[in-house]
Amino acid sequence: MRILVLTALLSLAGSFQPATPLRRPALRALLEVTDEYGFVDEAATLQANRDRTGFPIPPDDLIARAKEVIVKKQNLQDPSVFDDSIYADDFRFVAPFVGGATSTTGEKIGFTKQEFLASLRSFDLLKAFPNLNNRYHAFRVDVFEPNRVWFQTRAKATHTGELMGAAPTGTSLELPPEALSMTFNREGQVELFTVGYVIDRTAGNTGGLGGAFGYFWGTGNPLPFPECQPFKGSIQLRLLGALQKLLPKD
Repeated sequence: MRILVLTALLSLAGSFQPATPLRRPALRALLEVTDEYGFVDEAATLQANRDRTGFPIPPDDLIARAKEVIVKKQNLQDPSVFDDSIYADDFRFVAPFVGGATSTTGEKIGFTKQEFLASLRSFDLLKAFPNLNNRYHAFRVDVFEPNRVWFQTRAKATHTGELMGAAPTGTSLELPPEALSMTFNREGQVELFTVGYVIDRTAGNTGGLGGAFGYFWGTGNPLPFPECQPFKGSIQLRLLGALQKLLPKD
């Protein structure tokens, strides 16, 4: 009986998927050195992939470059000072719900360099949160993609300035931990910047929301989209959860 119910549930879940099979992009050949338990020898794997790609920037220098980009970005609001050459001409910016629908066929998605800069200049978060501290940490080079630096934030801030027309609330926010990455070209320019990927939505006081969405929701100014609200799940997913509770107990 239990197997039949589980089969029905899986069939129900499948009914909400696209009917047409999706074409998947070919995976890049990534080298790895692992032991019998699946633990990666990080130093050996990183070196193997550096040799494979011929990427010229050493890991420590690449991390320093990522930090330099973060510092230089502080001048973004002043075009007369800001050096936009830190971003490659073919730069892309991607966040969980920003930059277009997820590609299933390998096409590039995300904001272009011009769209990214214009978007940030139209929305200065520091005016609303002058004491914003992103608390950047955990910088490391991806052992599979030696031109990519991963890092994390656990931002905190107090709403003491106007937020897109909304009056200050004095609310102190702590956002959940988020994963970010910068992928560089051989000249040391950022060609892909990913942000806002929440690692633990149970942490902080912004409803599990990261990025700009967390600041809006946490100050009582939520944007009117499901993606900008604390996660509840689709009706289909909640129905599936309710049906699972009806399964007979062993």
